Amino acid sequence: MKYADLEGKRCEAARGLRAGCPVCRSPVIAKCGEHRCHHWAHASARKCDAWWEPETVWHRAWKNEFPTEQQEIVLSAECGEKHIADVKTAHGFVIEFQHSPIAADERRAREAFYRRMVWVVDGRRLERSRSQFFRALELDRRPVQANRLTFRMRSPESALLRIWAGSRVPVCIDFGHDAHERPYFEEPVLWLVHPGSTRDDVFVTPMTRAEFIRRLHTEEPWKGISWLRVRSVETFLQPMHLPLGPTRPATLGFAQYMARKHRARSRIRF
Repeated sequence: MKYADLEGKRCEAARGLRAGCPVCRSPVIAKCGEHRCHHWAHASARKCDAWWEPETVWHRAWKNEFPTEQQEIVLSAECGEKHIADVKTAHGFVIEFQHSPIAADERRAREAFYRRMVWVVDGRRLERSRSQFFRALELDRRPVQANRLTFRMRSPESALLRIWAGSRVPVCIDFGHDAHERPYFEEPVLWLVHPGSTRDDVFVTPMTRAEFIRRLHTEEPWKGISWLRVRSVETFLQPMHLPLGPTRPATLGFAQYMARKHRARSRIRF
């Protein structure tokens, strides 16, 4: 945990401090080592929240995109069940940041408990996750919408999509943004898996990370990226992670139009 109760106030972990767990009120001690984020841990081996997972730097960075008063909020059901939501926005929207593997039963239980929520999934936990995702996009991508760029992917090879496609709430996959990512977009993006997708019929939409965070603060409808904001449509339509060879062209007429327009501009000489 990032916060514990110390004399009635939320307090971050610091060396030598002892405080109380906000869920079960039992003693917690500050863990302030050099290799993990500073955090609170129960003095005993007990774990009062069954949905707890060890916090990573990735977790902490995402939480810090939101005000401290919205982080680690204890929520209770009428039956007395309690859980700590990673973030609950001012508009009552819960955000869960998931790094570790999660069983389907637990995922469904969390969605039923929090109701109005979104998952943000760490796509960099396994090295193969990113290549599998883009390979699935390349092999079976079907652009079905341009203004909110959306792809329809069937029978995906991506393990992440197989796991999260059945979610009833939005799922945003975070692959990061570094020098190894193909430069399709000018800003870091998240890949939104639409609620109600199935393993054989997955709809995904890229959206900028900044737009995602901003709209969670304001509770405005999310907007994906349009073709006009793709850095190079021609590059985007080329094979992503496959050897050179025949590929199925995109079926979206608007995309083909933009690709022809891009080629025409490239022939202009000044």
